[in-house]
Amino acid sequence: MKIQETDWGYVEWQHLREEGNPNQSLSVGKTLIFPGKTQIHHVHYGQEQVVYILSGEGLYTINGTTRRYGKGTVIYMEAGSTHETVNDTDAPLCELLISNPISGAREISMEAIQTMEASGSNLLYAATESLRSQLIDPLNLPLIIFDAQWQTVLQTPYFPDFCKRHCNPEKTPESCACMKACTFVGTASCKEFICPMNLRIYSVPIVHNGNLIGVVRGGFILLSGSHTKKYQGLYDMPESAAHSIKKLLAEIANTIVTYCVFDDARRDLSAKEEAIQAFEKNSAILEKNLMLAQDTVTNLKINHHFLFNTLNCMASMALRDGSERLYDSIIDLADLFRYTMKTDCRFIAFEKELAYLNNYLNLQKLRYRKGLNIVYDLSDDLLGAAVPFNFLQPIVENAFIHGFSKAKGEKRLYIRSVVESQRARITIKNNGTAIDPITLNRVNRSLASSGHGLSMIYAKLTSAFGENFTMHIDSDQGEVIVKIDIPVTYIQEEQHD
Repeated sequence: MKIQETDWGYVEWQHLREEGNPNQSLSVGKTLIFPGKTQIHHVHYGQEQVVYILSGEGLYTINGTTRRYGKGTVIYMEAGSTHETVNDTDAPLCELLISNPISGAREISMEAIQTMEASGSNLLYAATESLRSQLIDPLNLPLIIFDAQWQTVLQTPYFPDFCKRHCNPEKTPESCACMKACTFVGTASCKEFICPMNLRIYSVPIVHNGNLIGVVRGGFILLSGSHTKKYQGLYDMPESAAHSIKKLLAEIANTIVTYCVFDDARRDLSAKEEAIQAFEKNSAILEKNLMLAQDTVTNLKINHHFLFNTLNCMASMALRDGSERLYDSIIDLADLFRYTMKTDCRFIAFEKELAYLNNYLNLQKLRYRKGLNIVYDLSDDLLGAAVPFNFLQPIVENAFIHGFSKAKGEKRLYIRSVVESQRARITIKNNGTAIDPITLNRVNRSLASSGHGLSMIYAKLTSAFGENFTMHIDSDQGEVIVKIDIPVTYIQEEQHD
């Protein structure tokens, strides 16, 4: 039996889960909350709890709902619940506490892991970006992921108000001891230290192929019986909660490693498949593939013919009914389809790519009307240059999907192109949702691998220019800027639709 003293009372642990023992899960103890004391508002990170009131009564606020409970009441709180208990009586409040840690990564499957083309330090950035929304964000857990050079890969915004008042690691990381590097010796799975403000910090290494590629750091909890004023507003955690937090951090690190291992296997399998395909190429397979391709092209032509006949019919009806705006929109839509249905085009003149973009923006103007302001600043020297087919519109579409989603008032879009030293420099800028520096760094470093929308444009540019291009995303004063730099070559012959 172990007694854990806290600033609100104590916990008499009858059974405390042993770390690393898969046969032990539950922690069981008897808590006593002194008269007039409060278990202040806190989150049950990674643990579900059952509380049975043995004696006394108090006010329990669970997920925003406050009720008075007394002797004989059974209370269940699922993982992630917010909780506060106030003993506003003159007698102690005694509870039987059963705590069970849950898995934060149980929804992650191999099917959810996206294909990557990253290596070295960028592998960690790609893995973090791909797993963030499914694994990390739902936990609402204060944590930081560092790479092997102790650069911040991800930092969540859920630090305790206590941390924000004293160190503010989100805005002034250089003044916070919790952001400093640490070393790992041997096969240590978790390194623990206490910061100058007496908060408990846990660091879990991310080890792939025997190399340290990163560190998951979390905790930021008080785990002592201090009564000093500087801890006002900070919940004194029971040890079962600390075990659950360490378990979640280890699961995050293990899932990132699994992601990396899966990528190794994918690369190996891809190499073997390429070798098999090269070996099995023969005239029979080529002939069969040619027949299938011919059938596909024929089917596409039939479907395209039907589609354009239908759109032309709709346009005639709109014109006959006097709906000129609808007529113009249908024509724009038909031009969009005609452009995207090209089957023999890898490069196209920049002016045709701009015409396609203009069709798309005309449809957006129909939606936003005067609320959309578009500014073009284009160099005539670039109009005949060869650019990858359909690379511009998805970038602009990304501004409508993400950038304008929270934009208030006028939505502004700025498109600029200029030729300098035989290089085309294209800038697309939109107002709306800004991107913080850490997220911006992670997104830029994972462009070649995360599988997101802008990553497909990066892949298209790589296919077209190899390494002879740059694509970079920036954010400043409420604007997001995408900058592309490509070599200038010109279309030699007119491409026919």
